[in-house]
Amino acid sequence: MARYDVMALDATGVVHGHRTDTVLPDVARMGAFGDEHGAPYVEVMHEDGQMVFGRDGGGRWHLLCDEVDRRAAEEVLLWFELLHHYPGPGRDDPDHPLAGEPPAGTRGELERTEALRLVAERIAATGADYPVDALVAERFPGGWSVYAPVEVDDSDPTAFLESLPVGRSVFLVGDLGRIREATTSLPPNVLRERFRAEEAFIRRVPEEESLRDEEADLWAAATEPPGGPVAPPTSFTVVNQPSETTLVKRAAGLLDPIVQQLAQLGPKGWESLTAVFSCTVGAEVARLSFRRGNRETAVRVPEKLAILVRRQRHLATRTADGPWYRLLVEADAGLSFGCVLVDYDYGDEPLPADHLLPAVHYREDLFAYPRPTVPDWLTRHLAADRPKPAPAPKPAPAPAPKPQAQAQPQPQAPRVVLESRRLYADTSRITHGQETLALDDIEWVCYSVARTVTHRFLWPSSHETTYTFGAGPSRKLNHLPFTVFGRNAQPPREWTALVDLVQQHVEPRLLERYFERVAAGEAVLLGALQVDRDGVGAHVQGDRRGPRREIAWAALAPVRVENGAVWLYRTGERTETIQVPLGQANAVLLPTLLPALARLFTGRPPG
Repeated sequence: MARYDVMALDATGVVHGHRTDTVLPDVARMGAFGDEHGAPYVEVMHEDGQMVFGRDGGGRWHLLCDEVDRRAAEEVLLWFELLHHYPGPGRDDPDHPLAGEPPAGTRGELERTEALRLVAERIAATGADYPVDALVAERFPGGWSVYAPVEVDDSDPTAFLESLPVGRSVFLVGDLGRIREATTSLPPNVLRERFRAEEAFIRRVPEEESLRDEEADLWAAATEPPGGPVAPPTSFTVVNQPSETTLVKRAAGLLDPIVQQLAQLGPKGWESLTAVFSCTVGAEVARLSFRRGNRETAVRVPEKLAILVRRQRHLATRTADGPWYRLLVEADAGLSFGCVLVDYDYGDEPLPADHLLPAVHYREDLFAYPRPTVPDWLTRHLAADRPKPAPAPKPAPAPAPKPQAQAQPQPQAPRVVLESRRLYADTSRITHGQETLALDDIEWVCYSVARTVTHRFLWPSSHETTYTFGAGPSRKLNHLPFTVFGRNAQPPREWTALVDLVQQHVEPRLLERYFERVAAGEAVLLGALQVDRDGVGAHVQGDRRGPRREIAWAALAPVRVENGAVWLYRTGERTETIQVPLGQANAVLLPTLLPALARLFTGRPPG
């Protein structure tokens, strides 16, 4: 009879509950055990390895990995902690594995001049319009924040709240050399803490780094001279660094959890998967496809999984072979993925064009992980794409261009969508007053229309229409009303421009993110509606005190939008509907998202 050793614990390793089972663990039973003891994680040890279950920020439990060794289980637990619970209360706990300053590595703390140089090279390579000469660097635990400051009106006591780095590009540079460009309205301390926590996970040194090299002991015992060892038989060898075999095992131990996470992204009935990760220290290209018969389906790899792959590559850099350029994975569906093929590409041959990153990322990678030799193809790639400083201007006027001369291509500037007295918007950002929100950082949108008719005795009726737009996280953009009067009044130009902008540049990203999260087994909230693998659920007519109405995907009727709300019904019914007002965050995504999810889980559209 199989035996399962079950422990409820937190991210620091403190055990809150323990029991022995003989029943195969599943998400429901392990989640109930974790909730019973107030623990966010449950580890199960069995004869084939360890299982890890985790509870996300919404209270939903997931199977994170199975049949892995102890160190891989610890890595996956911390990866899930980083994604769902950190930064959080644990940031103030010095014993939390993700707290404190990340290890700096063999080079130590990155010099300020090196941080400025790396950012200047990144800006020059991308052709961004950014004042390189004005860059400043501020130190925070684990790296530098590099940005170009702006002038602040000293006469305004609140002006500093609206100044950079909030609202403009900020470059976060880790001590290892990794760069992350953030264009956001989030406060600088939030940006830095998120980056620091990621660096703490990626660069984390396992606790038992000074350990007994078991293979060295076995070799010494097999080759000891006649007369026995000099040291007493009870002693063992303690080394400052793990053996090469131990390092290889640690890096390889994360491959099974990575494959298991990839498998959760596949459509129903997939038979095999192929994944390719082409990585540097700060960038990656990921390709994932699933096959069933003669049909192949490409699936986007979410950023959260790229973080786990980045951690695996960092562990691999400590082996004799060093960091790989590409990780190639093939797996067949079945019990425990019995057929998994993994190959590391160290760049012996040129990388395929669709897997090749811009040269600036390889320069950053060579700075982070110096190599004794660089492949010839990469040397040529670096030389061909090295940014050149602009020549000094000449005092004499430039000659008139010849008719046959070709104009040099210029970086495409963001297209201006809206420019009014209080609002500005282009294809990269929205500005209201002194607050700017980048389109890439918008997490929710809403826009609705409300019409009011006032009937008067002996006087004509008046018609008033309020168009509302919101986007966040933001203080000033979360609720912008635009009011027009008249029965046939046209929508305000500002409202129409903002709606068109987010429909083109924001909604596709949000739809893709929610679709991936639900497909991976998470429960998400859009407005007051909960969406998960089983279907949709909310309180009837929005009454949280009343009974909860749930509709399975197979029973969902076509989604309707009318009277300022999204209406959901069971097939064949028109009572006890679920109503989600369009003014709620991301409710506007439901008419597109729900049919796509219904098709995913049932193989057909609603109705």
